[in-house]
Amino acid sequence: MPTDTGLSSRRVVSGFVISEFTQPPHRRLPWHEHQHASFCYVVSGHYAERTRRREEECAPRAMVFKPAGERHADVFGEAGGRCLLVEILPERLNTLGSGGAVTRSPRQARSARLAALGHGLYREFRERDDASALALEGGILEVLAETSRAREGTGQPAWLKRARDLIHDRADQPITLSEVAREVGVHPAHLARTFQRFYHRSLGAYLRGLRIDRASRALAERTASIAEVALRAGFYDQSHFTRVFRHHTGMTPAQFRASSS
Repeated sequence: MPTDTGLSSRRVVSGFVISEFTQPPHRRLPWHEHQHASFCYVVSGHYAERTRRREEECAPRAMVFKPAGERHADVFGEAGGRCLLVEILPERLNTLGSGGAVTRSPRQARSARLAALGHGLYREFRERDDASALALEGGILEVLAETSRAREGTGQPAWLKRARDLIHDRADQPITLSEVAREVGVHPAHLARTFQRFYHRSLGAYLRGLRIDRASRALAERTASIAEVALRAGFYDQSHFTRVFRHHTGMTPAQFRASSS
C-alpha cells in the first residue's frame, strides 16, 4: 500500500518497519511498490490484489508476502480494510537465512497458526509498554519461520506428495501411518522419516494442523456451533478440539471466533 494513504501509525523495531493502514470501502490503490521486502497481515476487511504474475483475493487473516520493488495494485471491498504491514530493512533481511526466502516472490499464505501469529503481532503493535518491541520482533521471526517451513517441501519424492494428498483428502476421517504407507507403496518407517525431513513434523502433527486450519475457516464463517465444527473436522469431542486448537494457535476456538469478528 502506498505509504501516503491510510497510515494510522508506524513503529521501527530491530530492522523491521511495522505500519498499520486503514482504507475506506471501495478504495482503489494504483500501481505502486514497496522499497523493502515485506509481508502484510489482513486484520479485517478484504481486497483484490494484482501483480505482474497473479491476481487474487486477500481475505481477513491472510499473510501476503512480497519482494522489494514488486509492483501491485489493490481494490478494497465494501467493508474497506485494515492491514498490518511489516517491511524488512536490507540489513535485517541479510541476517534471516532461509527465513528471508519467503519474501523473494509474491505469495499469499493462510493457516490457523499464521492467523494466530498475525493476531498476536497486531495486538503487540498496539501495546506501548517496554516489552512490546521484544514481543514484536519475536512474533515477526515466528511468522517468517512458520512460512519458511511450509515452503521447504520442494524437491520431495512423488510418493511423498501422494501421501500428503491422501492426508488432505481424508483429513476428517480416522487414518493410520500404515494405511498411508500401503497406499503409496513404501515402508511405514521410511514414510515417517521422510515426512519429518520435508515437513518438519510427524504425520500426526501435520494432520492435526490441517484439521485446525479447516476448523478455523469454519469458525470464522460462523455457520456452525463450535461443537459441530469440532466433529466435522475429525475431533472426538469439543474438549479435545479445544485442547488441540489452543496448542496450535494460543487461543481457544471461542477466542479465535471472537477475534475474527
